[in-house]
Amino acid sequence: MKVKLPSGKTEEMDIGTLTVEELLRLLDISQGEVLVSRDGHIIPEDTILNNGDDVRIMQVVFGG
Repeated sequence: MKVKLPSGKTEEMDIGTLTVEELLRLLDISQGEVLVSRDGHIIPEDTILNNGDDVRIMQVVFGG
């Protein structure tokens, strides 16, 4: 699985099957601070990811 992190770095991970929530926990990233997309579509935390997926984790910016 290719994972593009909020820092812009891309990591190749071989982790089998897991949910978005488990991936974020593995990477020590808070769910409340990011959005996750797969193939250009925002996905919820209970979505199951597989090794062939391209995933992007995007930092959510708050402020006014």
